[in-house]
Amino acid sequence: MTKPIKKAGFAQGIYEQSSTAKETLGTIRWTQDGRAFRYSLASEALTHGKMTHATQLNAAHLDEDILAAVEVGKSTLDLTVTAGKAIVEGELRGGYFMVRDEAGQGQTLQIAGNSAISASGTVIQLALEDPIVTALTTASEFDLVRSPWFDVALSTTDENFATGIPLINVTSTYYCWVQTHGVVSALIAGTPAVGSSLILSATEGALAVVATDVDVDVPIVGTIWGAVGVDTEYCPVFLQID
Repeated sequence: MTKPIKKAGFAQGIYEQSSTAKETLGTIRWTQDGRAFRYSLASEALTHGKMTHATQLNAAHLDEDILAAVEVGKSTLDLTVTAGKAIVEGELRGGYFMVRDEAGQGQTLQIAGNSAISASGTVIQLALEDPIVTALTTASEFDLVRSPWFDVALSTTDENFATGIPLINVTSTYYCWVQTHGVVSALIAGTPAVGSSLILSATEGALAVVATDVDVDVPIVGTIWGAVGVDTEYCPVFLQID
């Protein structure tokens, strides 16, 4: 069953990293001063104060066909992925099984666990946190959507989906917390004025002022406050991802 927000008893501190998962990816953690953090897996070495982003979903795991009907109430699924990229055991934990089209379309169910598959395409087994609420037929189409906090990396593109800033340097393939809300020291590109909305920039891990004419595919991630931002320096930012 989908779990409520966890408020205490975290197995890993916000200034710690781990080679093994101690929380579900995407778990949100609030501190008493109003900051929020998300539990993440680093796909590369991360630097404290630099913004990370979510890696793209693999097209091979999207818009797949249900090959056998699934009744209401079922919470374990055997699904065929026809081609593309391997998935390791447990990679989809904290991600989502979504029904894209036809019978049962619009459902979003969190994944509790998964078996491994090869890149050549095979049957993957899913365990869902909650059961199917509307039956699926052989015409139904599904997506396997990893948590946005799986394989986070440093960003160099403003259209990326920002996932947060680590407070420590993180080893590649280690688990960590990244900050998504509240006051943080963040790398700045340019000299954004106080009150300026910030977006990702072309400088690795840096935030920059939003343009006057904003593209609809550029997400705002926070606000510069307290003092004008200084190019290439780490300045106070109020994050607003969560």
